[in-house]
Amino acid sequence: MKKIFGLIFMLLLCAGCVTGVSPEELSEKERRMQREERIGEEMIEAFRKNDFEAFVKYIPAGGKEVYNKDKFNAEQREIASRMGKIVSSRFLTRLEMEPMHQLVWAVRFQSYTLKGEEIFREALFSIVIGEVDERLRVFLFGFK
Repeated sequence: MKKIFGLIFMLLLCAGCVTGVSPEELSEKERRMQREERIGEEMIEAFRKNDFEAFVKYIPAGGKEVYNKDKFNAEQREIASRMGKIVSSRFLTRLEMEPMHQLVWAVRFQSYTLKGEEIFREALFSIVIGEVDERLRVFLFGFK
């Protein structure tokens, strides 16, 4: 019996040593992950509301020159005609691409058939996010 308790104690002791991540580091990582998810959700909501300024809020200055309001409006029209209007989204996953991450959501759209029947479609929305000057920035984004 003493051997079993000793073995369990050693396993628990070793399990604590293997992680090597302090609670402070883990909580900072979790906070950053939450900020990254929130940025993507803000972008999806801005796209739904047709709010260009809110959509490009986290894009670096050079990216804003390439992805301007005209391109945003064209993408709005194209997606609305093909998919419908955004009704919801759900976060799917985070892909590691250190020092950046790619985050992916399923975005649900509502549309209607030619007979007027309500239908739903889903598309993927992804962002590639990383830090520039200690601020999170979105480098790539788009629907697939």
